[in-house]
Amino acid sequence: MTAEHDHPYRILIVDDEEDLVTFLAHRLRKRGLEVATALNGAQALAAAGKETFDVAVVDLKMPDMDGIQVMEQLRDLQPYLEIIMLTGHGSHDSAWEAGRLQAFRYLLKPYDFEELYELILTAARLRRDRMQKEFDSRLAELMSSTSSPRDIIEESEKLRREFEQD
Repeated sequence: MTAEHDHPYRILIVDDEEDLVTFLAHRLRKRGLEVATALNGAQALAAAGKETFDVAVVDLKMPDMDGIQVMEQLRDLQPYLEIIMLTGHGSHDSAWEAGRLQAFRYLLKPYDFEELYELILTAARLRRDRMQKEFDSRLAELMSSTSSPRDIIEESEKLRREFEQD
């Protein structure tokens, strides 16, 4: 569990190297993070359709779809998700594409675990901070509207449910 929040950060690891995924998930769980794993893009998208994550660590090269495609589709499912691209096959083009899609970071294998762990924490904090600011902004907008108190309560409940799901 993280000290800053009541709920541990939720991480999705997506990589076709099963040993790496298992090892990384184990180490992150020992640090108090909730971790789900996927060995390909389809599994990652299925997981993201069922559960909300703070951060996804996504491999660039996978057999079914590449990390850029996974990243695009994950963002469609979870717009606030922070994504760290992890690859042993880095190139200028893939780094540029990851940046264009606003990946939180593009990290080359072999990576330093402590560096990755700190990146995950930073990305997760950023995600939750961005969501809180968006929620506060939309709630303030709602409160300043000319709606009746009952409408404000109903709308604020809808807003709360929307942000709980993402």
